[in-house]
Amino acid sequence: MDFSIDMLSVGDADAIILWLKQEGADFIIFLDGGKPGDGNEVVKHYNAYIKPHIAAKPIMIVINSHPHRDHIGGLPEIINYFGTDIKSVYFNDPIVYVNQMQRNLITEYHQKYSANRQIAGLYESLKDVDDFKTLLKKFGLTPQPIFSDTILGHNLFKVLGPSKAFYKQKVQFFTDKTSLERMHLLKEAEEDVNEVEEGNKPCVVVDEKNDTSAENLTSTIIQLTDSSNRRYLFTADSGVDSYESAQNNGFNMKDFHIAQLPHHGSRRNVNTNWICNFNPKHYWVSAAGNKKHPRKAVIECIKKNLPNCKTYSTHKGGSMHINSTTNLFPDRGWGSAEPL
Repeated sequence: MDFSIDMLSVGDADAIILWLKQEGADFIIFLDGGKPGDGNEVVKHYNAYIKPHIAAKPIMIVINSHPHRDHIGGLPEIINYFGTDIKSVYFNDPIVYVNQMQRNLITEYHQKYSANRQIAGLYESLKDVDDFKTLLKKFGLTPQPIFSDTILGHNLFKVLGPSKAFYKQKVQFFTDKTSLERMHLLKEAEEDVNEVEEGNKPCVVVDEKNDTSAENLTSTIIQLTDSSNRRYLFTADSGVDSYESAQNNGFNMKDFHIAQLPHHGSRRNVNTNWICNFNPKHYWVSAAGNKKHPRKAVIECIKKNLPNCKTYSTHKGGSMHINSTTNLFPDRGWGSAEPL
């Protein structure tokens, strides 16, 4: 199988289009849709660069890695535009594992502490899931879970994580009273990192904090494999615990051809060990180019440990595109991207 990958430039958000060819059939996978409004940009990009080169209707699939607004926010626009042309929707529904008492408690904490970014984000995520499922029902689409131990019925992609057990554990953790109370009491100060240390001791800075939220750890991790048996990794907002869990479940988490830096290049989602384990030819990241995304220390740590690996970000040059093989997908005439 071979494929064309488009990582769209939508700031600190993920919106990826995968165009796969297998046994003469075309498949389009919308992997996340960015923030509200970004879905319309995804549709425009598809109509401009992909649709003119597909003779028959492709098989369309939508995947939501996790219901944070910068991933699920634009998917309703994609669903509304393509409607019943979409054949499958994959996403893991946290509400399945949240009882009514927990849901009421989340609402209560949101009413009391709506200014708290983490509590507001959790409340919004669950509401976005409700709205997403209502929209899917409108088009007769039944969402399917996407765990590493789910039987997909096809080999278009492989799910490396999370397992169903890992997912349930993380959902229960971030929706219980203890976790909500911790969110309420947490003072969200800006991260102060010495910029000199980011340049001189980047891996030390990267390894200081690998504490991404349990919500991020529920992100779906996906692998594509091309006809040359090269593997491509899509990480969404996953973190160190996610990769360790996938490895413990028997998946090969080393030596990818191309890998996506998780969570827009945040230092909370990787460490030196995993930067080196992934060991790709290229790292890709969708980021706004601010202080946190992508983090300077992460980029410098990559350069220090993987001198032959280039890192490309959407904030430098815009949307990125690559074909897994030549002469199968149309050449757009785009110039080469400039690495960070």
